[in-house]
Amino acid sequence: MEWNTETYDHKHDFVFKYGEKLLDYLPAHSNKVLDVGCGTGELTAQIAAKGCEVKGIDQSNNMIQKARLNFPKLDFVQGDILNMSLEKGEFDTVFSNAVFHWIKDQQKLAEKIQQVLQPGGYLICEFGAQGNINIISQAFSAELKLLGKTYRSPFYFPSVSAYTTLLSQNNFEIVTADAFSRPTFLKGGYSGLRNWVQQFFAADLAKLDDATMVLDHLEERLKSDLWKEDHWEADYRRIRVVAKSVR
Repeated sequence: MEWNTETYDHKHDFVFKYGEKLLDYLPAHSNKVLDVGCGTGELTAQIAAKGCEVKGIDQSNNMIQKARLNFPKLDFVQGDILNMSLEKGEFDTVFSNAVFHWIKDQQKLAEKIQQVLQPGGYLICEFGAQGNINIISQAFSAELKLLGKTYRSPFYFPSVSAYTTLLSQNNFEIVTADAFSRPTFLKGGYSGLRNWVQQFFAADLAKLDDATMVLDHLEERLKSDLWKEDHWEADYRRIRVVAKSVR
C-alpha cells in the first residue's frame, strides 16, 4: 500500500505521536538502531536526538521521500525489511512502531530481525494486538456481505502469548510484553472515520462500485459505538514488546 504523506502527517499523525512512548524503552546503551517502518521520519529523528546512529527504512517510497525532506541529515532507505540486504549483526536495536501488523510472514520477519541484530541486541516494537479495530472491522465486513463480498483482514493482530511464543522460538528472551486498549481520537470531526477507513481499508474500497455508499452506511452503523459527541474514537488495542536476542 502506498501512502499519502500529507494525509498521514495531518490526519493520522496519532500513529507516530502515540509511538513516542515507545522511545522510553530504548536501552541506554543503544548505539546503532534500525527503525522499521519509519514513515515520515518523526520517531527516527527522536531516536537520533538521543545520540543514536539510526537508519530508517520504509516500504513506501512516498514516506521515504517525505522523511528525507523533513530530516535531510538522517539516513533513510526505501525497501521491504523482509527482502532488504542488511549486514549481519549491523544493529544493536531494532525499533518499530505500528508496522508489524502489516507484515504477513512473521516467521521470516523474526528471522530477519535476528540476522541484523548483534548478539544481545534488542527488539522494541508496538503494533496492533488481538482485538484491534474489531468493532470497525466487523461493521465493514457486514457492509461488504450485503454486497455479496467477503472481507478478509490483511492484518496480523496477535495475542501476547502467540507473539511471545514466536519470538521465543526464534531465540529471543522476552523482557516485557503486554497488550492494552488505546481508544484513538480520529481527527476531522464527522469525516474522521471516513478518512481513516479510506486510508487503512483502501484496497477493499478500491474494489467497490460505490465506496461512498458503503462509507455512508458504515458511519450510521458505527455511530452508537464510536462517535463521541464531536469526534470518532477508533477501538484500538496494542501489543508492546521488548525482547533480547540470545542466540
